[in-house]
Amino acid sequence: MKQWQDFSGRQSNLVASDNFICATDDLGLILVSGPDARDFLQNQLSNDIDLIDETRLQLSSYSTPKGRMLGIFRVIQVSNGYLLLTVKSMVVPLLERLYRFIVQSRVTLADASDYFARFAIVTDRAEIIRSERLPAEVNGVIQDDSVISMQLEKLGRQRRYLLMCLSPGEAFDLWGEFATGLQVAAFSSWHLSEIRAGIPAIYPQTAEEFVLQMANLGPLGGVSFKKGCYPGQEIVARMQYLGKLKRRMFLARLETGKLPQPGDELAMAGSRDVDGSGKVVDAEFDPEGICHCLYIAQIAKAETGALQLLGQPETHIDNVELPYSFEK
Repeated sequence: MKQWQDFSGRQSNLVASDNFICATDDLGLILVSGPDARDFLQNQLSNDIDLIDETRLQLSSYSTPKGRMLGIFRVIQVSNGYLLLTVKSMVVPLLERLYRFIVQSRVTLADASDYFARFAIVTDRAEIIRSERLPAEVNGVIQDDSVISMQLEKLGRQRRYLLMCLSPGEAFDLWGEFATGLQVAAFSSWHLSEIRAGIPAIYPQTAEEFVLQMANLGPLGGVSFKKGCYPGQEIVARMQYLGKLKRRMFLARLETGKLPQPGDELAMAGSRDVDGSGKVVDAEFDPEGICHCLYIAQIAKAETGALQLLGQPETHIDNVELPYSFEK
């Protein structure tokens, strides 16, 4: 994929919020293959693998036995197994963890990040949305021998797509086909769209920090409460049926010149020490320099509007509505 990497490395540093195309080499891929791949993932991940096929993907997560998430994935079924699409910096630690549980299963795990040339499209242009190469529905997948095309969660009027190509030549052709009329942008533009869509990510700094309900995986359809056991299932079920959710993920706008990092602490206004109020999940600047930030915090404290970044106490956290609803 050197040709593609050379090409993507020369693309724009522009940050765009709509109607753009960008390379997504910063996303990582894990390939799970072998005769027992389905059963293996069904026993490890939070969602029900039996509900997907080669035409539909799903959001899912992987947790410790104590219910703390190690990773969040989009799971795509392919002809020879499954691809787990996640944060690139998490691929190696997740592979190391998953390897422990293969035991005698007929399963092969591989870092597939370099197998595909990949790019994203975010647009409301009808001529692109109507393309036969792009799925018509959210979470839809179109595949052939060399291209996987996915539609992810919408963001207002904007449709969001990811395309992955085994052939650099096919990637160049598709890029050329779709780039007409779109801004060529940096990966941070896709990162921003994920945050604004309220999609959480787990990074090395936040691994084992959050239970999946705290990251809104319930409203996002990233968990099945009807499937069998998986690591952390008892904790997740107890929180769902017996407990009261005291923390969840919020979306906020911040006026700051310093981008918050995953795992940065939040505290009540006036506090100088870590008080357990919350942590940053993810953050990115928009084209106007406003920071969009996902954070998980105690609901009662977040709704008072009195939280602050511990390292930036002068920065006001302005909560905005997430683009999905919460069950009562």
